Amino acid sequence: MYKNILLPSDGLGKCVYGTCHAILLAQGLKAKVTAVSVTENIPVKELKRIYDEAIVDASSTAEVDQEVKRRVEEMHKELAEKSLEIAEKMCAENGVVCDTVHYAGETASEALLKAAEEKKCDLIYASTHGNPRLMDTLFGTMASRIIKNTKIPVLVHHCGGPS
Repeated sequence: MYKNILLPSDGLGKCVYGTCHAILLAQGLKAKVTAVSVTENIPVKELKRIYDEAIVDASSTAEVDQEVKRRVEEMHKELAEKSLEIAEKMCAENGVVCDTVHYAGETASEALLKAAEEKKCDLIYASTHGNPRLMDTLFGTMASRIIKNTKIPVLVHHCGGPS
């Protein structure tokens, strides 16, 4: 049936149980998992607000902007590597082959769809909290954006924890 399941994975957040279920599904289907981590571009002004402690002393605003951007990109890369390591470890513990991909500087839904196509995934596994925030309500959840823009089957999982 399905041979390559795309797993969007932060691996560290609330949906770690979703990751487990996707891997168990892959195990049962004898499928491989393609774990994908995406770190989006955020405007420098927003980065400075979010990551205020990352700002170092610099003689100009341009230097501060560059330093903030560099540090945030470094932090995002480290988080992506950790989340993909967790997915790889969970797969290995369950005898599932795992391929990992990290996309930086792209929107999550576009990068996930790109990965599904490039890696020839035949199922996209999407976890949802079932608790949309205002922006999700206005513009759609990640799962709904993926469903709307792909012909690949999408399995949506409510990640409330293992059952």
